[in-house]
Amino acid sequence: MINYFKAAERTLSERGNLERALENLNRRKSRIIQRSAPQGLPEMDYSRTYISGGGASDALTDCLQLAEVVREIESTKETIEEIDRVLSQLEPSDSAILRAWYIDHRTKGEIAEELNYSSTTTVYDLRNKAVSAFAILYYGAGSLSST
Repeated sequence: MINYFKAAERTLSERGNLERALENLNRRKSRIIQRSAPQGLPEMDYSRTYISGGGASDALTDCLQLAEVVREIESTKETIEEIDRVLSQLEPSDSAILRAWYIDHRTKGEIAEELNYSSTTTVYDLRNKAVSAFAILYYGAGSLSST
């Protein structure tokens, strides 16, 4: 059985990494496009009776790599958007604590101070409630048994 609470924590924790992954994927896409762009016309060697197929193979490899990177970019964007959509459906206080805790990686003391609580224990309780709400909205009814 899936522990949806832990899955929700993992999803929220990786939100920032997904942003960085998107930047890296876009850089990789640019490198592939730059590498595979025409580099000028080669001189014809009329002494050879054959044409080397290496260029076609390299172009096909670049096209396949580019297609894979574009697919990963779209998948990563969709995941980020879905996480953000669910966060926007939560109560503002729940969304704020989840962003501070999991995405911004603020200390529990900073979060308690920001929310005007004197105890970090209260922050933990609020975080637990917010993660449970996120899990239900993100994973659906299956999460009810584990939150």
